[in-house]
Amino acid sequence: MPDYSASREDHIASFGRLFAWSGGGLLLVFLGFVLVDSMPLQLLNPAWQLRFTNRMVNTSLLALVGFLLLHLGLYIEPANGFLRAQVATARQWAIVVVFAFLLLVPLQGFATWRVLSQAQGNEAMQRNVLGERVTMIRQAIEAATSPEDLQARFSRLRAPRPELPAAALSLPLGELKRSLLDELQRTETRANNRIGGPAPTDLWALGQGAARVSIAALGFAVAFAAGAQRPGASLTLLQQLSRQVDILLGRRPKPNRRAP
Repeated sequence: MPDYSASREDHIASFGRLFAWSGGGLLLVFLGFVLVDSMPLQLLNPAWQLRFTNRMVNTSLLALVGFLLLHLGLYIEPANGFLRAQVATARQWAIVVVFAFLLLVPLQGFATWRVLSQAQGNEAMQRNVLGERVTMIRQAIEAATSPEDLQARFSRLRAPRPELPAAALSLPLGELKRSLLDELQRTETRANNRIGGPAPTDLWALGQGAARVSIAALGFAVAFAAGAQRPGASLTLLQQLSRQVDILLGRRPKPNRRAP
């Protein structure tokens, strides 16, 4: 008569190993996505920082599911020493992951501030360059003693140089100056209107991105803290933190169950 009980235990063990290996595979996929998207490293580049924080948050669900599948595999096959060692290692590394997620919050905020600062700096620089250019042209027009002298002064300016049409050389100097100064004023106004900081839609998108990454990072930090555990510790990182909070608030610490 076939031993159905042994066959059932083999099936349960195979499911446990399937969950565990699937969890390990998802963790590798997560690491692969993050590492590949981080290359080449540009740690001081705010655009790279924003891309890195977004990639971490967007792919962290893979890591969390993988972490949970490892525990599920051990729950199904608790006698498997290899799985127990793998889960213990994953719990230790989860401590690093928790702090990594917590660091994403200030990193996202700093990168967002840097992007806005650079945009404002570029706007100010463009306005300064435009102002200097307009001032030099205006001074050349006002100081000219004749149309020919004005043409000569224009030729000494940095490129791109304004040029007088041939018909302008026959105009009276006063009329020519007024015409050129009026046109210069209109050109400066149009150029200033084209120079602008970040659009309101861009600012809204940056704010949304910062809020989304910060909230998600805190959520993932809490989720991994629920399973993070130091070697030899009986409580998870989240349980230890909860106990410390109770002590600081003057409450009697709740009896925490030993981490599974």
